[in-house]
Amino acid sequence: MSLRPSSQILIGELGTDFIDAKLKELSYDHSSNIVHLKYGDINNNANDKSITFRGCFSVSINKWLEGVEGVIPQKSDEMDFFFQEILIEDVVINAIQLYKCSMLIPMMDCRITCISIELN
Repeated sequence: MSLRPSSQILIGELGTDFIDAKLKELSYDHSSNIVHLKYGDINNNANDKSITFRGCFSVSINKWLEGVEGVIPQKSDEMDFFFQEILIEDVVINAIQLYKCSMLIPMMDCRITCISIELN
């Protein structure tokens, strides 16, 4: 049985490469309770990184259009989103150790509570 890394260890492994990185993929599979996201340089895919959240008990993803002028995007790929901050906390709910992750992405609110987080 492997030890569960603390949120501080995960934050250390995550580093700061995500700051101002483009969010390239964000998907939630409710049947497997997995959220997958990929981010990286806006012009290059060579160094893209991904985060997989497993055993998600709570997933909240909201986008808004405050400040958007002109044509309203019809699809997600018509609008770019960039990370500003990723916060990970250790929480205990009903005696289960979980991670609570909040991502600061202008024009998007993303909050996930899950059992494990994999950084790739």
